[in-house]
Formats: sequence, C-alpha cells, structure tokens
Amino acid sequence: MLQKIKILMPGPIKFNFVKEGLGYYLNKLEKFVEISALFPKVKIKESEKNIRIKKEGEVLKRYISDKEYLIVLDEKGKAFKSFELAKKLENLMQNQTFITFVIGGPEGLSEELKKDAKEIWSISSLTLNHEITLLVLVEALYRSFTIIKGIPYHKE
Repeated sequence: MLQKIKILMPGPIKFNFVKEGLGYYLNKLEKFVEISALFPKVKIKESEKNIRIKKEGEVLKRYISDKEYLIVLDEKGKAFKSFELAKKLENLMQNQTFITFVIGGPEGLSEELKKDAKEIWSISSLTLNHEITLLVLVEALYRSFTIIKGIPYHKE
C-alpha cells in the first residue's frame, strides 16, 4: 500500500510561479498521500552537456534507495491520458509503498538513471523546461488522486 511519494529534480527552482504552484499542489496532495519534493543543488563548472548530465544523475542517485519504485520522466517515455494515469497510479498504490519520480535538469536525464528506473513516463511529447515539467507532474498527480477518490475536479 502506497505510503509516500517523493519528487526529485536538480535545484534550485528559479521561477517564482513554479514555487507557488508547487506549494499549492503539494498542499492539496498531502490530503491523499505523504509527499515530498527535493531539489538538491548540483554544482558543476563543466560546460560539456554529457558530463553535466552524468554529474546531476550521480547527485540525484544519492537521494534514492533500493526500496523506492523509481519512475523517471522523459519526453520519450510512456504517455497517459488523465484516466489512464489515475488507473496506473491506483495500481501502483496497491503494490508499492514508496514511489519516487525523477525529473532531469536543463540538459536532460542521465542514461544510468533511466536504466535504474522501473518505468519511464512522459508528461508531454513536447520538450518542456524541467521546472514546468515539475509543475505539470504535481497537477497530474493531484488530478489522478481526485479521479481515484471520486472528487469532482477532472472534467471530461
């Protein structure tokens, strides 16, 4: 039975509207599940993209244990419609105690983290700024929980 959701993304968050929206949805989600969002700083002076992605991946991995069901977000991952996502989340809630979502930084996500993931999901087929992806993820999770619980929020 699901006990906790964690969201990981390289930090810090720069956009104030993302901070505000994140706080709004995390507060709403706490009615359904224990949820946390962590944004570890990754200090990299290297300008080469592959080295930056690898370093970010190493830092993020420090915040993930083997007990967590790891889902990474990538534009090439599996996409869901709202009801499909709610059903998927409901199934995961029955079988997992701790789900962790990982969002890559501005350059993307390391291949190592993708290989460690149990699943790779897509929030959009568009390439989105990682902070926007975070905001869309928490709204989608909230929407899923309201669908599961039969709370009027989703309109179709």
